[in-house]
Amino acid sequence: MKRVSVIDVGSNSVRLLVARVDEANIQPLYKTLRSTRLGAGVDANRVLSSGAMESTLGAVRDFKEKSISMGADEVLAVATSAVRDASNGEDLIREIGRLGIRAWVLDGRQEAELGFVGAALGCDAGKECIFLADIGGGSTELVTGTGLRVNNYISLDIGAVRLTERFVRNDPVTPAEASEIEYYVMDILAQSAKDITAGDCKMIGIGGTITTLAAIAQGMEHYDSDRVHNFVLTLSEVKCILEKLAALDISEKKKIPGLHPGRADIINAGAIILKCLMEHWGFECITVSEWDGLQGVIYQNFIRVHQNAGRIPPQNA
Repeated sequence: MKRVSVIDVGSNSVRLLVARVDEANIQPLYKTLRSTRLGAGVDANRVLSSGAMESTLGAVRDFKEKSISMGADEVLAVATSAVRDASNGEDLIREIGRLGIRAWVLDGRQEAELGFVGAALGCDAGKECIFLADIGGGSTELVTGTGLRVNNYISLDIGAVRLTERFVRNDPVTPAEASEIEYYVMDILAQSAKDITAGDCKMIGIGGTITTLAAIAQGMEHYDSDRVHNFVLTLSEVKCILEKLAALDISEKKKIPGLHPGRADIINAGAIILKCLMEHWGFECITVSEWDGLQGVIYQNFIRVHQNAGRIPPQNA
């Protein structure tokens, strides 16, 4: 088996996955992230700030070094909403290329498809109908499909960073601000997601907002991906977490078990997005997946077979 790595340059964080692959399987070895808030200000200005670009490039450089130290034969990088929306996004891609990393910007469809493939593989969905929700910093992707085949998708500009910047001015978030976010999300879903139907699909969720909510629901003092993966998060738990968050300022939220400090200021908006998605399509629960677009990139670029790669192997080196 060869070793490869994928770096995901997102709106809130840069993530790394190092994995073993062969012609039919993905075995995760190491996964980490660094919050760089690349998407800060992009919704208003459509420009990546020099500071955010510098810290993001630093994370990419460090992740490449980690990948090489673990024996990765190839390092790939993909960028999503913030780079997609920014007028200077290609500048960042060129700088990543100068580090010797093959990098490209995913459009909304590619991001949706890769996330769907990764989640379907990780949750061993087989021929089950899936409704996938991927809540990111800048956008939310919704995908329906069966097996590894996508039937329908949409990419919406309702990410946790974007909506926090657009609506939140106080700490703690006021009830009026929370209501504004909820009304805006529901309006976007009613106007722009008419073609997405849930039917009898199983809802699966990926992205930092959803995995964080799973960790909070379990009161994790230390993040445990094995406990997060395939955890079933209920709508009532999401509502309870939102009620708890509503009374806390950022410094208090940073003390919540399971909540990464770098996500404390955007978790309210992210949780509201998930609540709206579940209520809009009538889901009482969502299965949380640690497998996502990172595994999707590996599958599409290295495995090149059209069969389910099976259950996730143990994460050991």
